[in-house]
Amino acid sequence: MRQIVKDYEVIDPIIGSTLLPGGESASPKELIFHILKDNAAKVEVLDIGFGKGGLGEMLKANAATTHWSVDGVDGFEGSCNNPEMFAREIYRNVWHGMAQSIPSDRLAKYDIICLLDVIEHLTAETAKWLLRTLLTSMGEHSFLFISTPLWFYPQHSQQSGDLEEHLIGVPATSMMALIPMMYAVNHPLIGGFVLGKRSLEFVEFFQPTTDKSFSFQRGSLLASAVNCQTVPGRFITLKQ
Repeated sequence: MRQIVKDYEVIDPIIGSTLLPGGESASPKELIFHILKDNAAKVEVLDIGFGKGGLGEMLKANAATTHWSVDGVDGFEGSCNNPEMFAREIYRNVWHGMAQSIPSDRLAKYDIICLLDVIEHLTAETAKWLLRTLLTSMGEHSFLFISTPLWFYPQHSQQSGDLEEHLIGVPATSMMALIPMMYAVNHPLIGGFVLGKRSLEFVEFFQPTTDKSFSFQRGSLLASAVNCQTVPGRFITLKQ
């Protein structure tokens, strides 16, 4: 992976790119404020597929989390060519590369690893491999915050190489089978789930689909079956 920003300083700028930062997440990002018992502690966050930097900006704008250190990884050149955001020191370190290339020892140091509206852009096999890798590599007391549409949300590329096309749909049954610690669902059926290390025991039950006919209606039926429905502003904490 190529490091673009180190300790808030741009060390290897992308020059001459006409690609624009992309990747707006519709996930319930605010769930991140409810993960830890003590937001005042020193916290390190990895934002995989940070796009336009919405998560980092949200954390830095909140008085309770402005001291958190946030690193970002993105495979799209345009997202890593954002000097205005880098100048505001939102992300401590930034790498241009794929999530699959992140070393396991680097993953182990983060308190929260975020994979927000990313996994649906991967092939089914890569998605399953990445989820298992993240759960395996993260620290014993760390958290994986993952969000995804709970149906095959139709989306295509908008810029060359932007990785925006959706390749899979993820049923709510797959996410709930991972025994999340808490979750929230935004319209239109975009789920955010906080997983602990114990989810690794259930990772075999994560089964995305490549079936493009997995519609919003079908996804909603499955979500209802496991009581995982859209309730605006509501975060559900499950008994462990």
